[in-house]
This record gives sequence, C-alpha cells and structure tokens, in this order.
Amino acid sequence: MHDQLKTLAEMQLLDDAIGRYRVLQQELPKQLNELIENVEIATANLLNGESEKQEINKRQRALEADVKTFQEQIRKYGNQLSEIKTNKEYKALNSEISYLKDKISEIESQLLELMDAENEAKASIVELKKALELAEANKRAKEGDLKAQIDSLENKIESTRAERNKLAVTLPVPLIKRYGNLIKNKDNLAVVYNRDGSCGGCGFVIRQQLRIELQLKKKIVYCENCGRIILDPISESEAED
Repeated sequence: MHDQLKTLAEMQLLDDAIGRYRVLQQELPKQLNELIENVEIATANLLNGESEKQEINKRQRALEADVKTFQEQIRKYGNQLSEIKTNKEYKALNSEISYLKDKISEIESQLLELMDAENEAKASIVELKKALELAEANKRAKEGDLKAQIDSLENKIESTRAERNKLAVTLPVPLIKRYGNLIKNKDNLAVVYNRDGSCGGCGFVIRQQLRIELQLKKKIVYCENCGRIILDPISESEAED
C-alpha cells in the first residue's frame, strides 16, 4: 500500500506539470500576440502622428497662400490710390487695405500657432519612432523563443503523460479510474495532503479515525467532502524507499 500511495503522489506531481504546460498553452500565444499587437499599435500611432503633421503643413500652405493673395491685393489697391479722384473713394480703398492688413495679421498669428503645433508634432514623431523601434526590437528578441516554447509544449505534455501512465499501470484498475475521474472533475487535483487536520483540496476537517489511517498508510483515504485522495506528507526517507 505504501508503494501505491507513493505512486499516487508521483502521478499527481506529473499531472501538476501537465497542468502548468496547459496554462502555458493558453498564456504563451497571448504573449506572442501582445508582441505583434504592440508593433501594430506603435505603427498606427506613428502613422497618425505623421498624418497630423501633414495636416498641419497643409493648413500652413493654405494660410500662406491667403497671405500672398492679400498682399497682392494690397499692392494692387496701393497702385490704384494715385488714380483716385474723390476723397470718398480714397477712404474706401484705404479702408479695404487696412482690412486686408488686419487679415494678414490674424493669419500670421495662426501661422505662429501652427508652427508651434508643427514643432510639437515633429517631437512627437521622434518619440513615436522610438516606441516603434522598441516594440520591433522586443518582438525580434522574444518572438522566436515564444514560438519555440509553444511548439515544444505538446511534446512535453505527451512525454509527461507517458511517464504518468507508466506509473499508473502499476496500480489497480479501479484506483486508476478513480484517479482519472478526480483529475478530470477536480481541477486537475486528485491527490492532496493533510494540512493540519484538514483536506488540502477543499479544507474539510478530517475525522480523527481517518487521520490515524493516514498515519498508518495501510489504506487509501478519501476526503469525505470532495472525494479527493488524501495523503500525509511523505518524508524524504519514505520518498527514497
């Protein structure tokens, strides 16, 4: 019976390893996808930053064109002043020239604001390029290893399962079936340990009689609440036997 208990403990350790591999099968692809998404996000951010700068430059060119148009109109009106016959026409033309100069002044203020915005956009693009380079470098550094780990997991699971099954065939068939059902239905945890008089799986208090049986190690003890197999902690000397 002692050998069977030891075998059950060893099987659970192997199933623990399989459980960890299963978790990695879920987590590692997420990590890989995150690397890829980080590059995609950084690329999109850079494109948006460059697009914003292009839009600023477009507005600058449009305003500069307006300034040139207004300046040409001012020169035209200035030339016309010498040809004006009446005081009323002279005042009207001067008023138009004054209006155009005010418009140019307003546009120049807008251009100054756009110049500041352009400088900010340029600085932002520099940082966005650095972020993209960092994301790409991180992807290059980790992608290969993650893919290799993902590819190797199924082989690790199969080899660990084979090792567990090799141990399982030494146990009685009914016990193997019960162990298998517990692994399936109890969160991959069929074998637990006595923790200060309680089941290590569900925390249910173990009756005194069952505690004695655990110490004697002459029969398999099941939790009266969750049904898991309970063992007393195995000492180093027992594990070496």
